[in-house]
Amino acid sequence: MKKSNQKLLNYTGLASTILASASVNAQAVGVNINPDLVLTVDSNPYSLDFNNDLTPDLNFAVQPISGTQTYMGFPFTYEGIVAGVSFPVGNGAYGSLSSSSGTSAPGSFTITALENGTPISSSDVFGSSSQNALAIDVVADGGLLGTFAYAFGPFVEASYKFIGAKFQANGNTHYGWVQLSVTPGADSLIIHGYGYNQTPNATINAGEGGDLSQLENVSLEDKVTFFNTLNNAKVNVTPDLIGGEINLVNMTGQIITTTKITDIETVINYDGIETGIFTLNVNFQSGTINKKVYIK
Repeated sequence: MKKSNQKLLNYTGLASTILASASVNAQAVGVNINPDLVLTVDSNPYSLDFNNDLTPDLNFAVQPISGTQTYMGFPFTYEGIVAGVSFPVGNGAYGSLSSSSGTSAPGSFTITALENGTPISSSDVFGSSSQNALAIDVVADGGLLGTFAYAFGPFVEASYKFIGAKFQANGNTHYGWVQLSVTPGADSLIIHGYGYNQTPNATINAGEGGDLSQLENVSLEDKVTFFNTLNNAKVNVTPDLIGGEINLVNMTGQIITTTKITDIETVINYDGIETGIFTLNVNFQSGTINKKVYIK
């Protein structure tokens, strides 16, 4: 994690042009971002314009955070990463207000990670804070009390979930959605696509109008890609497979190394491993993929 004295997020600026393909379903217009837009702490913030009127409707960013807070009289220093979104005045995100019995402060707003097909309309609660954390990963140092790691937020390790949004255009309110994933550690925010209803005040379902690839309809073999070199192997997976593990196994069945999958790309180094044929045994809850590799 990178150090920074920045305690507040700055969600401004425009990202570079991306390739996108659009499809229309009645009044619902969807855009499939191809390739996916990946934001990290080294990226510029990305401003999304639903209807291409040159007015940003919401802004995404991944940024480092650090600071000091006091809890029960004990000072804690912290640093970490936050993936977040902000909205211009009049726009907002689908979510909920906490009650007095919740863990958040009464009346605080939290964006909801929506499933495909969830209706988004005027009957929902929308928050319009200038700063909304989708996922936060921090390490807090309490001195003699020890060091603590925390990961929290509605989109922690989310794969292909949706933000419901409302935005203003020509004095009218429109409803839309954004499909995204967030990697563990909140260090990558991946935007897959977005859509909105062209009819003012009309309901739209999350994913409606878009030609989006839903992971539940994709085979496990198509979610895993291998790149083998003389020095290492790179294993790329779709975000929903993060959390699996990779075993490097020799011809006698002995496990040489085990590597946890914590990002969409995992590198298996061959340093110190003797020449021979090995198997990369990639294990997930949904199944196993095996790949033969030759190490020289």
